[in-house]
Amino acid sequence: MAGEPGAHFAQGRNMDSAFLQALAQARPDPGGGAAAAHSAALGLALLAKVVQLEHRRQGPENNPGFPWHDLLARVRLVAAALLRLQAEDVQAYFKLTQARSSGDPVEMAAALEEAVACPLRIMQQAQEGLALMAQSGAGCALHLVADLLVACELLGAAWRGAHHIARANLPLMPQDSRRVVWDETLSHTLDALEAEWQLVRAELIGRLTWT
Repeated sequence: MAGEPGAHFAQGRNMDSAFLQALAQARPDPGGGAAAAHSAALGLALLAKVVQLEHRRQGPENNPGFPWHDLLARVRLVAAALLRLQAEDVQAYFKLTQARSSGDPVEMAAALEEAVACPLRIMQQAQEGLALMAQSGAGCALHLVADLLVACELLGAAWRGAHHIARANLPLMPQDSRRVVWDETLSHTLDALEAEWQLVRAELIGRLTWT
């Protein structure tokens, strides 16, 4: 029944199960990029849980001015973007496969751009989620910090995985200035994410050990 413990999980797990079953099949799609987006979406789901619990628990008298309502809206936007990217990565792979079969250099160039750009967008959305996590971690109750740490690990796995997928497609590009730009963009994005992730993770762990 809908009111029983676990009912919401039971209602929502069919979608996740379908994706996991498709991911486990002996076929190229969905692949690593979609899995990376899924990992980030799992992290955002945990973050949404924490934000909603705190929004419900804390009134103005407990934590005046803390923007739980605004945070929830932003978390949901990032989560929705990640779900779109999960599907877009499958399409990007499909178009790349078509382009390689056609031998059309223009089609191939466009498909390669998207095959690198899509996992990069996954990395960028994970970065947005990390910033929201930092804000939530600063104001949430202590017993919810461990959930945020799990979400933090999921986000880290997501952008590292997406980075691997993007990097794997770079060698297919001609060795020209455009490839150099993509290479530098991926490196800078990864470095920025790792530095930010280390800081957020340390702050969350610090809240647990400080007490």
